[in-house]
Amino acid sequence: MIIDMHTHAGRPQRTGDVDRRVLATMRPAGVAAAVVSAIADIPAIRRDPVSRRLMKVRDPEAGECLAAVHGYLDSFTSAGMRIAREPTDISADDPSLVLAVEGCDFLEGNLDRLDIMAERGVRSIQLTHYLVNETGDIQTEPPVHGGLTPFGADAVRRMNQRGIILDVAHCSEDTVKGVARVATRPFLCTHANLKEPGHPDGDHPRYISPDYARMIVESGGVLGAWIAVLQREKLPGMIRHLFRAIDALGIDHVGIGSDLPAGVAKTEMPDFSRHPEIVAAMLDRGMSAEEVEKVCSGNWLRVFQAVRA
Repeated sequence: MIIDMHTHAGRPQRTGDVDRRVLATMRPAGVAAAVVSAIADIPAIRRDPVSRRLMKVRDPEAGECLAAVHGYLDSFTSAGMRIAREPTDISADDPSLVLAVEGCDFLEGNLDRLDIMAERGVRSIQLTHYLVNETGDIQTEPPVHGGLTPFGADAVRRMNQRGIILDVAHCSEDTVKGVARVATRPFLCTHANLKEPGHPDGDHPRYISPDYARMIVESGGVLGAWIAVLQREKLPGMIRHLFRAIDALGIDHVGIGSDLPAGVAKTEMPDFSRHPEIVAAMLDRGMSAEEVEKVCSGNWLRVFQAVRA
């Protein structure tokens, strides 16, 4: 079975209902679960018309990011899909959604909001996105805090206590260094690729260094191969980056984090119908069924189980 550890499946926009046609492609593609992310900073970011990169356009108003998160979560929970709250809720025969939040911008200094998210069934939260928030610095803007903040460290501890998976995607390397010192559970980088010096876009700001990746591995965590920025290579490039990650990090620390339908995925992977091509590519490479299962679902499930223990 396949678990995609980072998507915006069926609701990529700021408002509106989930497109159930997207979710309907999960079962025929063998996708048992999709981690669907509410975008906390969505009111304050827009895509630059020249660079096509997302960036801050204003400061969010008080409560605005929290309202955005609740709007997303309401749309996901009313989409007609089961919500998986525990690892045992995930079934290959009955696809489900796992609720997530991208960016802790909704906290506004209040860690009790993490408890509210846990009660709503949110099981994965990303510290940062495209705004430098109160938890730490990000990859795509100059550093402000010098890494993880004391408040960010408290957020990491609270997530570990509440059984919420910690996601460091978009965090600067210094922020992850702070996370690695504080976290008592494995953490994820759900959607990124390894830096590739000398390759076009190989030094993309969202790509991660060997040291960054090593911290994920040492926590027992997983890196998700990502397609959104692969303008030239598209899905074959995502598969190539998946193999690079497996070779560098080992079979136990790599998964699938498509970010669909963001960026290139809007046309290449607008839904889940092409996920079986990733499985086929791994089998064609000579990987065993056990190895394929680890990458497709087992590694992420192991982290989910460890965090919920």
